[in-house]
Order: sequence, then structure tokens, then C-alpha cells
Amino acid sequence: MYSDKKSVLQLVALLRAHDIMHVVLSPGSRNAPLIHSLVTDSHFTCYSIVDERSAGFFALGVSEALRRPVAVCCTSGTAALNLAPAVAEAFYQQLPLLVITADRPPAWTGQMDGQTIPQEKMFGPLVRRSVQLPEVKDAEEEWHCNRLINEAILSLDNDGIFGPAHINIPLSEPLFGFTTPTLPPVRVIRRPKQDYRISEEGQYHTRFGRFTKRMIIVGQLPPENGLSALLERLRKEQGVVVLADHLSNIPPGETSRFDVLLRSATAEELQELTPDLVITLGGHVVSKWLKQFIRSAAVREQWHISPSGVVTDTFQQVTDIVRSDNETFLRYLAEIPYDTKMVLSEDTTTTFYSTTTASNKPSTAFAAAWNRACAAVTVPDAAFSDLYAVGALMRSMPANATLQLANSHSVYLAQLFDLPSSVHRFCNRGTNGIEGSLSTAVGYAAATQRLTVLLTGDLSFFYDMNGLWNRHLTSNLRILLNNNGGGEIFHTLPGLNSSEVLNDYIAAAHTTGAKAWAEQQGLRYLAARNAAELQQQLPLFMNHESDQPVLLEVFTSMEENREQIASYYQQQKTKKQ
Repeated sequence: MYSDKKSVLQLVALLRAHDIMHVVLSPGSRNAPLIHSLVTDSHFTCYSIVDERSAGFFALGVSEALRRPVAVCCTSGTAALNLAPAVAEAFYQQLPLLVITADRPPAWTGQMDGQTIPQEKMFGPLVRRSVQLPEVKDAEEEWHCNRLINEAILSLDNDGIFGPAHINIPLSEPLFGFTTPTLPPVRVIRRPKQDYRISEEGQYHTRFGRFTKRMIIVGQLPPENGLSALLERLRKEQGVVVLADHLSNIPPGETSRFDVLLRSATAEELQELTPDLVITLGGHVVSKWLKQFIRSAAVREQWHISPSGVVTDTFQQVTDIVRSDNETFLRYLAEIPYDTKMVLSEDTTTTFYSTTTASNKPSTAFAAAWNRACAAVTVPDAAFSDLYAVGALMRSMPANATLQLANSHSVYLAQLFDLPSSVHRFCNRGTNGIEGSLSTAVGYAAATQRLTVLLTGDLSFFYDMNGLWNRHLTSNLRILLNNNGGGEIFHTLPGLNSSEVLNDYIAAAHTTGAKAWAEQQGLRYLAARNAAELQQQLPLFMNHESDQPVLLEVFTSMEENREQIASYYQQQKTKKQ
């Protein structure tokens, strides 16, 4: 049986019709009509997460695993506000999160009635579409309700541009009538996707051939994004330098350690490595050094591939917004026939191309310079520390696993080591916040059979402890917790280490451990306090046959961490002297 509320019936029926079958539910009475109607319908897979902030990030993990829209539903009042961090992450990472917030009748807003706050459009510009449903009393209101729900769901995927949407659903008492035997037939509004074509007005074929030093920077992308082969062709056939960190889910090739290179390069090297043309695509880039390098470089043109046409000028050099999807535009560049390409002139004083030379292949000198420079960067060989632990984890990652990275030091240190190309990589880089990394990993593991490994620091873990407070923990979940007793990254920021309040108030030093909480929630707990113990525990940690999730807590010190990281970067600089 379903709820008697007509707005609820429309919403549940349209979720089914649009194939949104995974729903994360937080408890409450105002959203009880929704909870009952969804859970008792066998077409839906429902997850129960008490903490709404955790629920939002759990839903993001499910969406990442399934690569499809996921709904999250909560009760009224401040419960809805707790979804805001996940909504922001979904917006900036372009994930299709459908937020459903139950509400009190609008007449009671501001009347000192419990759990009643202004919820209409409460997420502001952080959602693609926000609608408030009417409490259906007649045929016109039912039509209006149907149209609003369709609009919200369609906004989750606008021609391949994904993002969150918000449905606010006021519900009056009585709430608990569940006597409707079947869902009503509903109108489903569908919208075909747009096919992108490259306009010759931009003359990108010709302009691409005018540059000898061409670079493509790839930001965060989902796994199996279909771009690896095209980027490899551009590398090999046209001498394009491709810079891609782990979160791009693109094999990095010879330039995998570009971040360390830029951090340790001399002024002369940076001059040699400066591109003329930069093409950017995807989401966020982890490397601050790459951003600073391009922002200050004498780049002649930067083209940003933007399916929506939105201007994103991360590198402060944009000259062209290319309204296309990534694959279409890269294929357009990769498939330029050689007989129409412009090739480098014999006159080395110009950077333009000419068709009069004997050779008809692009110059590879720029790519060769980058490959030589990156080849000189060595992998960290550190003593026991966070750096050592991250390296040990990365080397032990099995093929076809998933690596979930918390923000701050976890994602930065992971860039220093190689990974099998079959490992899927995720991180909440939409907003770079420390909240929600644990919940996202738990949600991902619950929705997939892949071994899911979370690398996290202590502040991020303890901030999101409720990510383990649910009954959806699965045996394929692994958590490596680097516990150095505080926010160690703050000790590495130039100038901040001179603050007398750094330890207690900025780095938030602590003596908290995860053992009791992990074991209480049913995880197998492992600990390592030195290199020998870590190497002994890693096989147990990665064991596929475990019948319960596993947490490995690695205890390090902030002092040793600082020394090992500083020593590594100093070694790279010393080699150039």
C-alpha cells in the first residue's frame, strides 16, 4: 500500500518512470509518507542513514558506483539543511543527486511551529532546478505537481551536464494514511539529448596546427570516460603533452609526476616547459603548482571544453569556450588527416606552421622535453610516516579495485605514486571539504562488488564518524586511516608554522583513536605503529576473502611527516643543482 497523499503518489510514480531506483532515506515523521511508499515498493533499493549529512554523501557514493541518478530524502527543518554540503559537492562535481525534502505547510513558516523553516529554494544556486510541490487538491494542481517533478528530474541530466536538483514537498496532517493499493498512471516528459557538432567558425583545425607547444590538461572525470585512446593518439601522433592526475581516471603516461616537477623546476626549465596552446577539460585539478604555472605562463591561447557553454577560467588564460562534449572535440583534433595538417616551418624563428616542408608530421620536441624532465623525478623512498604509508598502500592496490581519497594530504600524497590503470579513483574535489569522504566511500562500497579502499586522514575520518553508523557496511570496504594526531597539512604551509596557536586551534591536535568505534560498528580493526607492522597488516587489509569491512589505523607523528615530505622535495631540487 502507498500513501494517500497525491503529491507523494506522483513523485513515487515518476521516480519509477524515470528509472531512479536507488533512494537514501533518513528517518522522520514528516517524510514518513515518502519512506513508507518507497520502501514497500519492491522496485526501489532503499538505504537507511540516520545522519542527514552522512546520507547526502552516502548517496553520492552510490551515484558514483552506479553512474546514475540517486535520490536522498529527509524530514523537515534543519534536517534538510544538513544535506547542503553534499548538494554543493554534487553541484561542483556534476553528480545527479535528487534531493527530496519533506516540509510543513507553507502557512506555518515563521510561526514558531516545530521543525518549520523556509525550505523552498533553500539550496539557492547550488542546484540545477528547485521546485516546491503543491498539496494536490484538484486536477490542475495534480498537473502542476506532475510538471514540476518532471522538470526537476530532467534537470539532473541536461545534455550530459549533470548536477543536483531539489524537490520540496509540503505535507499536511494527517500523514499516516497508507490505503492506496497502486500508483496512478502518470505523464512522463522526456527530452532527447543534443548531438554536438564542431563549428568550423572556430577554425580549430587550422589554429591547432599553428602551435608547436601544445598541452592538454585533464581535470576530474569519472572512470571509463572513453578519452584515454584519443589522448594517447594526440600524444603519439601529434606530440601533445597531456597532464592528468589520478582523479582524471586517465593513464598519465610519461608525465605522471608533473606536480613534483613543477614544484622543483628551475626558472630555465619552466621556460622550456611553457606551452603556447593549452586545452582544458574535465573538472577540478588537484595540483596547485600546475594552476600557478599556467596562470603565470606566457600562454598564447587556452581553449576550455564546456558542454554547457559556461565560462570557467581556472587558469586565468581562457580565450575560447568550446561548446562540445570532451570526446567529440578530442576526436575532431585527433582525426585531422595528415595531408591537411599544418607542419612546422623550416624557419625556426616562427611558431606558425607551413605546408611547404618535406616532413608532414608535427614536432615532438615539446613533448620530449616534458618526458625527459618528468623522468628525472623519482618516487618517494621515505621512512615510516604518512608518506611511507600512502606509498605502501598504493603499491598494494589490486587491479580492478576502487580508490576513494579524502581531501587534504590524502589526495595530495596519492599523486606521488603510480596506480594500476584499472583502479577507479574518486575524491570529493567539487568543494574540497573534509566532510563526507567516509560516507561517500561507504555508499560506493554498498552499491558495488568492487573492493573499495578509502585513504583518509584523522580529522576527515573523525569529522564523518557517523559514516559508519548504518547497517549498510559491506565486506568489500577497506579504510586506511593515517592518524597523525591532527591536521598535519597545516604544518607544511609556509608562514603558518610560526603561529603559536597552530597546534591547538588550526591543526586541532588530538589523541583520539578509531578502535572502539570501528569495532562497535562491526569492522575488523588493524593497527600499525611502524613500517614492519604496516607491511605485516597490509595483506590482511587487502584480503578479498574477509567477511567484514576492515579499518587499518596507521599511527604517525606530525614531526616525522613534515621531515619526510620536506626531505623528498629537497632531494628533487638538489638533483638539479
